[in-house]
Amino acid sequence: MRTILIAIFILHYSLIFSQAKRSYNWVTGYSGNMVNFENGIVTIQGLSPYKYFTGGNSCISDNDGNLIFARNGFYVFYKIGAYIDNGDTLVPHYYYNVQSWSSFLSQTSIFLPMDNNMYYFVTPTFSDLRYDDCHNQNGNCYFDLLLYNTIDMNANGGAGKVVNRMIPLMQNANLRKTQMMACRHGNGKDWWLLKNEGDYGDVHTFLFTHDSVYDKGVQSFFQPTWGVEDIRGQSTFNSDGSRFATTSHGSSTGLVFLADFDRCYGILSSPSVIQMPWGSQHNPNDTTLMDRLSVGLTFSPNNKFLYVISYTNVYQYDFQDSTWFHVAGLDTLANAAQGYETAYIGPDNKIYIGNFGGLSKQMSRIDNPDVKGAGCNFCPRCLRLDSLGANAYVGTPPCMPNYGLGAKVCWPLNSSEISVVSSELVVYPNPSSTVFIIKNKQGRKKEFFNVLGELLFSTKEDEINIRHYARGVYYIRCEGESKKVIID
Repeated sequence: MRTILIAIFILHYSLIFSQAKRSYNWVTGYSGNMVNFENGIVTIQGLSPYKYFTGGNSCISDNDGNLIFARNGFYVFYKIGAYIDNGDTLVPHYYYNVQSWSSFLSQTSIFLPMDNNMYYFVTPTFSDLRYDDCHNQNGNCYFDLLLYNTIDMNANGGAGKVVNRMIPLMQNANLRKTQMMACRHGNGKDWWLLKNEGDYGDVHTFLFTHDSVYDKGVQSFFQPTWGVEDIRGQSTFNSDGSRFATTSHGSSTGLVFLADFDRCYGILSSPSVIQMPWGSQHNPNDTTLMDRLSVGLTFSPNNKFLYVISYTNVYQYDFQDSTWFHVAGLDTLANAAQGYETAYIGPDNKIYIGNFGGLSKQMSRIDNPDVKGAGCNFCPRCLRLDSLGANAYVGTPPCMPNYGLGAKVCWPLNSSEISVVSSELVVYPNPSSTVFIIKNKQGRKKEFFNVLGELLFSTKEDEINIRHYARGVYYIRCEGESKKVIID
């Protein structure tokens, strides 16, 4: 038995490690500059056949760390630099032509790998009608389409083909132009995709499986109010997928939405909102021009800190004591019009911060992001592409989920496990037709399941309102303990 468990562990570790290599190559910048992270060493591979990877860029490598696809938001390029078969012009033509063949908006494309050499890639975008309405008439600048495509890399002798093009996930919608990220399902195979919707804190959730895509509906939150104009913004998950964060500069308030995330059921819970500080646009002593224009964010690898990026400042938020630390202001001269952009953890566990505008050919970096305060070691312009020529502008890191995130145990696993009862979890009155009160788990996360094992909701409240649920048997689970309850 021990030999079997060791073999399973080795297989599981091998799968996680190989999946992690999917992020080893980055394509970024005006000229599609290639950045490689193999063996923990960052190397610049020179100019590539790719172009215009300045904001909506994404890419993915295979399990051996070799680049497969790169995308500038509108095309899918194969590793040789040509369009993959059927992979050109994957947004409506009007928007494609106006935007000069690439997306400058952050998080407007993402690749999701599946078993059997199949891939999804997803794009939020404008229909022709909405784009015209947005820019020429009513100013309604929400995206109204969310499209997905599927790639079969078994086709064309391994060169691949887009076998399903521009399939609508949502139409006539009001979607944020930025703020889209995916997280591996608890089963280690499927993917959750979260896309912010509308002006408030509404998050649309989709489940991508090997053969189907499911719309799981909207999770609604009353705060924060983002504002329509969201040309900058970012969503992110922490390293184990248990927390979600998102921000947008639409309302210029520097607000960040935080919530716990359940990888097994795709549910956000325990929402909260924090606000980044005001910061000078030029130097700490200049208070005439202040900035709180949040454009990006990422968790530290150890999940103790959240780094929030504004146009001209970088901040570290400590979850333990709820304090902010000013990491850095502008990392170049103000007259170069250099601004910060989205931030991602690289395969080397350092945080890379993109840029837009200006003359910079470098990307800034945080070398020790797990260290509080100045010890995080902000390194200005330390990913340098200067030697690659006049057009080697860096742009932003590619939009990538955590490809190396493995499986976790999802409860209930089967019909027998759901009947587990704990004498330590105190619930009363039981039966009840109005509320269940949990006596001894104050402030802890409680999950409410039906008899089929479907998670209905989760909460940290100690009183559960069950007035709108049908009579029958249900289960409350908290910290590994479960209790059968009856609504009468």
